[in-house]
Amino acid sequence: MAYAHLLLALLFLLTIGHLLTLKICSVKLDHRAAPIFISLWTLLGVAAVTPFFGYLWAEGWDKFMAAPHLLALCVLKGGLLYLLFVISQELMQESLSSRHYVTPLAVGLVAIVNATLGEQLLPGQWLAALGLCGLSAAFFFRGHASDLSRKGRFAYVKLVALSVFLSSLDHVLTKNSNWFSLLLVSNTVLLAVSLALNRARIAVLRDALFHKYAALAGIFYMLTELVKFYQQVTINPVTVVVTAQAATKPVILVLSALLWKERTVKEQLVWGILAFIVTLPLFL
Repeated sequence: MAYAHLLLALLFLLTIGHLLTLKICSVKLDHRAAPIFISLWTLLGVAAVTPFFGYLWAEGWDKFMAAPHLLALCVLKGGLLYLLFVISQELMQESLSSRHYVTPLAVGLVAIVNATLGEQLLPGQWLAALGLCGLSAAFFFRGHASDLSRKGRFAYVKLVALSVFLSSLDHVLTKNSNWFSLLLVSNTVLLAVSLALNRARIAVLRDALFHKYAALAGIFYMLTELVKFYQQVTINPVTVVVTAQAATKPVILVLSALLWKERTVKEQLVWGILAFIVTLPLFL
């Protein structure tokens, strides 16, 4: 139990780091650079842990060959991740706090969908997931998300839908294959799609490969993904992992107000503390 909580705490800190660095990239870099540097650094991270977890690839590939639809879903995830990251950067440029409030709105929907797929949650975990879902709906109408442009609101809705679908794919794929094979295949597809769609955009490729902020954001994202997928299903349920990431609200919202003037610190802190309180049943 202590090990499981330690992994959730580490994921909490890494999530803050990767959100802040992606926010900086959303302002300084073309949004289409994000899928490139994210997939590239994630694949480098997978390569780095191969001496420890490489044996999972043979196991995962055998499962993919025995059930080709799993491989198809993994490829589909790689393609959808391109859309997720580009749309995410568009929304994050306008509002980091609104981008971060995509996850909790998706959490309740993820819990419902994953429950139909066999994931077992305790009553407190259900309370936290559905509570965050309701709170983020209120944030959409009364918080900083209400200041979004029409394009920003549409991006928010699209990200919620993509997040729910991708989280459900994660549940199915990690349960029936393993996290190592999932990361390797999906990010290989993501990198291939990103390079194919941007092969003529030299500036985008240059920034994605060589810009210091792209490298920093890529490293944070890679570490976050490795820690997240390592613990999913076998150590912590997918919904619990997603909820732990959503619990970073107070920090992210206050920093959004301080650094990027998204409403006031007091208002953002209220929204963040409410999110933290709703998350407490996850740990009690």
